Amino acid sequence: MPSMMYRPPLVLPTLFSLLAFAAASNAFAGEPGDVTELPSMTVTDEADKPLSYDLEPGKTSVARPTTAELLKRTPGGSVNFNGPLTGIVQYRGMFGTRVHTQVDGLDPHSGCPNHMDPALNLAPMHLLDSIELQRGIAPVGAGMETIGGHVNATTKTSRFTAGEAFEFHGDLSGGAQTVDSGYGLGVLASIANSDYRFHVNANRDKGDDTEIPGGTIGSSEYDRTNYGLGFGMRSGLHEFGLDYFRNDTDDTGTPALPMDVNYEYTDRFSGSYKGVWGDTEMEGKLSYTGVDHEMTNFHLRLPPPPARQRNAITTAESVDFQLGTHTAIGDGDLAIGADGNFSKHDADIYNPNNAAFFVENFNNVQRDRYGAFVEWNAPLTAQTRYEIGLRYTRVEMDADEVDGTPALNPGGPQILRDRFNAADRERSDDNIDLVGKLFYQVSNDLRLDVGLGRKTRSPSYQETYLWLPLESTAGLADGNRYVGNLALKPEVAYEIELGLDWQSGGFHAAPRIFYKQVDDYIQGVPATDPVVIAVSTANGDPNPLQYDNVEAELYGFDLDFGARLTSHWELSGVVSYVRGKRRDIDDNLYRIAPLNGTLALTYQHSRWSATAETVLAAEQDDVSVTNREEATDGYALLNLYGDYEVQKDFVLSAGVNNVFDTEYSDHLNGYNRVRGSDVAVGERLPGPGRSLFARVNYRW
Repeated sequence: MPSMMYRPPLVLPTLFSLLAFAAASNAFAGEPGDVTELPSMTVTDEADKPLSYDLEPGKTSVARPTTAELLKRTPGGSVNFNGPLTGIVQYRGMFGTRVHTQVDGLDPHSGCPNHMDPALNLAPMHLLDSIELQRGIAPVGAGMETIGGHVNATTKTSRFTAGEAFEFHGDLSGGAQTVDSGYGLGVLASIANSDYRFHVNANRDKGDDTEIPGGTIGSSEYDRTNYGLGFGMRSGLHEFGLDYFRNDTDDTGTPALPMDVNYEYTDRFSGSYKGVWGDTEMEGKLSYTGVDHEMTNFHLRLPPPPARQRNAITTAESVDFQLGTHTAIGDGDLAIGADGNFSKHDADIYNPNNAAFFVENFNNVQRDRYGAFVEWNAPLTAQTRYEIGLRYTRVEMDADEVDGTPALNPGGPQILRDRFNAADRERSDDNIDLVGKLFYQVSNDLRLDVGLGRKTRSPSYQETYLWLPLESTAGLADGNRYVGNLALKPEVAYEIELGLDWQSGGFHAAPRIFYKQVDDYIQGVPATDPVVIAVSTANGDPNPLQYDNVEAELYGFDLDFGARLTSHWELSGVVSYVRGKRRDIDDNLYRIAPLNGTLALTYQHSRWSATAETVLAAEQDDVSVTNREEATDGYALLNLYGDYEVQKDFVLSAGVNNVFDTEYSDHLNGYNRVRGSDVAVGERLPGPGRSLFARVNYRW
């Protein structure tokens, strides 16, 4: 595929951006006191908590069926793309397990060592009610290991009604797009009264290979089915809930990874309680998640020679609990809570043509976390509020001995196996998080926010227990082989954030600048062990990496803004920039988004609206030499979409993404691993081509 170049049509969305900005400065006509409602998000802005962004999936255009795509519409938010359903959340340069990602306030866990099933797979687009990004430094009450931020996706559910008579309600959401001949359909049906609620839900997503200018991305089809049910009851000031959710993913490609999904089955059972005891509000949750997963390098892509064909079978189990209280004390609020997660992972690799071949990739790996927090939120003066929080987290890890056919014969794999089995694999960390924030109301229109934090994260099980040089790297997708490190220290981040929140008339702007110093940042460094190098070289990579602690920093700014230009016209936009660097050597961090943004001009009239949106990204040449990362060119895209309210709670939407069929590559896309595709092996996955889409949402 030829290298990307700007085509003449790309000038048009750029001109659109400039004209829209000019319109903002010359045609501003909002009334005092107006609150700007952005087309793609609801801004929650209370003086006693940080700004958060609650995105509604039906009010924006997305290029792919993964829920994580919605986060591209938030300041600082983005997504690492490895496959059509494999969108890994990124926020301000951190991604994967560094970003605490929940679904319905629970911690879902990937059963795949390469995160083919990231957390948001349990929140498919057509069952999604909203997805919320906590902007800036996450409060300690948001959860354990929030060093990179906090995201929570909320799925559609049944709700109690006001009367004793049972009412039947439902939600039907569906859509289709041309870029992959794909479709999605989700439905929720419920019956409820003031004391009881019941619901069932189901979702179906299916699509073919993604089309790009001049061809398709091989092994990018997808096939997913979800279903679940729930029950709740209310007695006085107390509510109880029970839910079950099932995810069935079959024959889904991940072209940036060495294998594709053959199947991935997840079962999640959860219970919840909310109640009021005197002056204290209490909430508790308990859940169990079980995952069965198989992946191969031959059933969706051109198979390698029989001796190199592989399938991997992995399982995972986790139990989570959360208990929190809120008590009003004077003008302040005291939050106290405890939480925990107990997880187990197994992964075995086989050759379907050789029954004697096996590798115990991870054997009975356990990673248990539990801790407690306290948070105080109160006014300091008439114009100032503050928030302080303290969290303690205990992380305990262990793994059983490993084995494999390559290690049965004398040589490098045997040495690595015996060395791993003889080592002390049990480890524990005691981590402390601290957060302090100040919110100063400068005037009725302007607020100043200041945040300070100390955040921690212990190494993942992949970073710790990967004993052979393999690519089981939680979705890094850089093409390098890695080995783990039993001596890793926890990451410790010290961060500061300064921001303004300005609302005047119909105008809103919320800029933030931030700096984060990360001590003992965990990433791959060139391996120096001759045994590791020899084993990796024999398998095609003479330059393997080993996880190690390094020194890093991330800094930048992000901004969201909106303006009500007239009673019908609105302008909204997001700009994000982050710079990630090593502090110990002259290198950059891997997979950092370039300067990017979106700008949307929306016309609203009675029951319909139309939006022209431009998506802009600068070139990214601040790349990681250590990860052999390639630079990317900048690009500009134009999307057009609109919706029509046929009647109350019945909305039709349609549009076209990438109007000019622009050839481009998002810097956060992984590198193609699939032979026979229209994308060369080793080339960064391009973005989707032109796509017409239509959606429907009906509630009753």
